[in-house]
Amino acid sequence: LVEVAVHTAAVLLCGHSPVLQPLRNLAFQPHTMEVKRWNSDAIQHISSSFLSCPNGHPCTVGECGRPVEISHCPECLLPIGGINYKPVQGFKEFRNNEDRTQTGHILGDIEHRRTLGVSDRGMSPVVFVLIRLLTHLSMLLGATKDPQSLGKVIKPRVRDVVSFLQEHVQEDLEQLTKILGKSVDETINTIHLVLSSLLQDPPQHPGQWPVRFDPVLSTKEKRNKWEEIVANTIIVPELKDLDKNLLRLNRQIQEDERISSNPIVKIVYGDPAAFLSQLPKNSHIHHSKMWSCRKRISVENLGHVVQQKNAKDTVPLLWKFLQKETELRQVKFLPEILALQRDLVRRFQNTAEIKDCSIREFLREPLSDVMRDLLQRRVNVFLSVWNKLRSSLDTNGEIKLPKGYCDADLTLDSKLEVLLPRRRGLGLCSTALASYLISLHNDFIHSVNKHIKEDDRYLISPSEVADLHLISYEVERDLIPLILSNCQYSMEKGGETLQDFDLEKIQQQVISKFLQGKPLITLKGIPTLVYRHDRNYEQLFNDVRNKLEQSALPSSVMNMISGELQSYSDVCDALSLTEITLGFLAMAGENAEMLLTDYTEQVLQMGDQTNPHVLQALRRCHLKHSIALWQLLSSRKSEQLLRLRRDPFADVSRDYKAELSPKIAKLLHTFLVHSRLETFLQELHEMIVLKLRRAQAVDEFRPKWSLKESLLPYLDAKDSELATELHETFPDEILLSHAIATWKAAALFKRERRE
Repeated sequence: LVEVAVHTAAVLLCGHSPVLQPLRNLAFQPHTMEVKRWNSDAIQHISSSFLSCPNGHPCTVGECGRPVEISHCPECLLPIGGINYKPVQGFKEFRNNEDRTQTGHILGDIEHRRTLGVSDRGMSPVVFVLIRLLTHLSMLLGATKDPQSLGKVIKPRVRDVVSFLQEHVQEDLEQLTKILGKSVDETINTIHLVLSSLLQDPPQHPGQWPVRFDPVLSTKEKRNKWEEIVANTIIVPELKDLDKNLLRLNRQIQEDERISSNPIVKIVYGDPAAFLSQLPKNSHIHHSKMWSCRKRISVENLGHVVQQKNAKDTVPLLWKFLQKETELRQVKFLPEILALQRDLVRRFQNTAEIKDCSIREFLREPLSDVMRDLLQRRVNVFLSVWNKLRSSLDTNGEIKLPKGYCDADLTLDSKLEVLLPRRRGLGLCSTALASYLISLHNDFIHSVNKHIKEDDRYLISPSEVADLHLISYEVERDLIPLILSNCQYSMEKGGETLQDFDLEKIQQQVISKFLQGKPLITLKGIPTLVYRHDRNYEQLFNDVRNKLEQSALPSSVMNMISGELQSYSDVCDALSLTEITLGFLAMAGENAEMLLTDYTEQVLQMGDQTNPHVLQALRRCHLKHSIALWQLLSSRKSEQLLRLRRDPFADVSRDYKAELSPKIAKLLHTFLVHSRLETFLQELHEMIVLKLRRAQAVDEFRPKWSLKESLLPYLDAKDSELATELHETFPDEILLSHAIATWKAAALFKRERRE
């Protein structure tokens, strides 16, 4: 390691090639790279078949990615899809292809890196590892000179920068040894050959020179161009005749007068026959096999062979398979992940609140031994697959995960919510993982079908997925024997054993054994958990109004309910009952004059399951009051949360949570003193829940808009008496960005006035 680092420093100090400048900056001026776009991981974008409904919830389009039928959003039930490739109104692309690459060194610690593939870019693994090694060696030199500046490039930060980079250099050497299939000495010599090539003047290739990157690699595109030039002009030519170059180098070392008399050099580089006779008889080491290194066969080494033979176009599917093999081996776990998602959906579907606990705490809940063991196994599979793919999910996944979701490994101490497949919050992690595995599988099956000229008519839904439908294999049990069976050895007198792979036959067998005959999996049908508060209440209320007439709650009934339901738990129980009632009324309807308590006990048969105190408090409510009752109770619940010092609007965008200035707060106080306070609280709360809680609310309701002008059309549509009062006296200075602060101020004013 020391010799390689010294050689690197000498090359950077003496070399004149423009490609050395970024490495030279890392080694001798690391402060210049602190805020620039430097990323040591390999990242590329893939096309997306994800679109969004009018409310911004992500939806998928299977097969060709263009809509051919009309369906409904699984979260809010609004129309999605289209006819003859023409989308319905509001059905649009979910995201653009912005660069999601993080800046800086983002590989993390060694343990995480060992679970990742070598490269997910177009270059071969050996080229990629060599570029990464050059980068780490330059960073190591920079860390010895200016550890503070170099440390700012590494994300997340580490305490001991030098030790951290030494571990990564060592890992690079181990990966390179495995890929090349050579001894450690030959691997080190390969690195020295590449370093020597960097000293030579670069050849003039059209379209590559003059260079199209800057010395600090300020953008992803410039970094990619730099890597492409280093690969194509320096590393690939050196690797093309690597075996011959290594033999030539060994002869040079053997004939070097300065070290040729060294007995170790004679043993390592000399002819074994010259010294075997001097070894003790009947010894285990008295054999030529002890003094030669046979090439190791591995999946990574096969990729290097394809690169050396320039066979990427001859065996394109094999090349693609080898590039993605470390991720493809995770596809076989998809049935377990989907089964876990279905179990969790059955357990938590339509519950009122997100369960706030860790995965470990959830697994400790009362369960049968069989069910606990099953859940434990499936959870472990999920965590393992997520941790191995999280870097790809962060940058290449079709679902864009919020910043920070993929930064760290998941453990049993992570929140349970990451396992719950949802279309928002931490639940996006579970949905994104299933989607990524399905897309990875489909991409290869589609490529195989195109290669063998078959169509893509064999389709199944996620609910039908079984082991036999998926790309599934074990590397040591299935893949390595397949490679070995297509490897021929030859030996020339006085020479070493040579390997030759039948690449076309390997490709054919990989296709026939692992890829051919598998179905495409539709993205429609991934298990999705919908909490009651995630419902599209606007659609629900419209359905209820279409089934039975609705009217406002009388003030006397409202006051009675507020007086009897004083505790947070009672309000939650009453709201839960109301939401269940609304769900059934939206589907089946009923007599609007029927008492809600009679409907609960006689029609729904839920009398024994309902809090008697809640039934008593709601005894004067009719079904025609259901929507008004929901409005009252949901507002009361948020007031109770505020009293308990909890945030009732945790899932609302921060864009609507600006603080009120003292001047604006005074204007609002004047309005509240003379307003219909209870009505204002309920109407503003309903607008926040129904409109501002949406996934892409900021695009529809601009935070800079006036709160009054945004709330008035909402009130006019309901013929609310508050509209006139709001129009005449509500302060124009209050914006939508103040919506949450305004409601909280009104709730606090109400509580203080009562006290």
